[in-house]
Amino acid sequence: RSPLSAPGEIDFVVVREGTEGLYTGNGGAIRVGTPHEVATETSMNTRFGVERVVRDAFERATARRNKLTLVHKTNVLVNGGGLWQRTVTEVSREYPGVEVDYCHIDAAMIYLVDDPSRFDVIVTDNLFGDIITDLAGAVTGGIGTAASGNIDASGTNPSMFEPVHGSAPDIAGQQVADPTAAILSAVLLLRHLGHENEAARVENAVESFLSNRGEGEMSTSEIGDAIVGAL
Repeated sequence: RSPLSAPGEIDFVVVREGTEGLYTGNGGAIRVGTPHEVATETSMNTRFGVERVVRDAFERATARRNKLTLVHKTNVLVNGGGLWQRTVTEVSREYPGVEVDYCHIDAAMIYLVDDPSRFDVIVTDNLFGDIITDLAGAVTGGIGTAASGNIDASGTNPSMFEPVHGSAPDIAGQQVADPTAAILSAVLLLRHLGHENEAARVENAVESFLSNRGEGEMSTSEIGDAIVGAL
């Protein structure tokens, strides 16, 4: 259940570049442990990597509500942000039916809380995507219900689907973990493999469960059994 007082209709997808940006480990430090220590992290963005994810986002937008929002910080990150902005602009010419919007990352955070229904498909880099998906999980009911996929858009390599949250080994076996996100990740897997009918059945069962769920606490098994019952 969304913590927002008036969430409205929230239905958007975040397409995050997952192999580049600040998460490549490209950096270092000098004079470590001294008052003159300098540490750097380099954000690597390639045209190939950016265009690959941008094209995937446009394809998803055409299958949804035909709106794509680039989220970045182009006024400060002029080099990487410039590459993202140019790529979106150039690829958009091949998708004239898709409305293209831009938000700075700080403005996008506000909109996700104030007006999340404005978003359809969000495309962004690795760092901003990491932040956005956690907040998106919170406003849509908590990361216990947020699913994700690490997708090879070319289809030549396996894709991996998992909850947005971590594996939480500290609570393993205690019947307190919400399995909803894991089940919805399986929905993404089924859909990715072309099993739309099966994906829709499971998704509808989860939606039915969430719509009728009360305020009380439920164990992992109780939630799973309820969703199976709805299925």
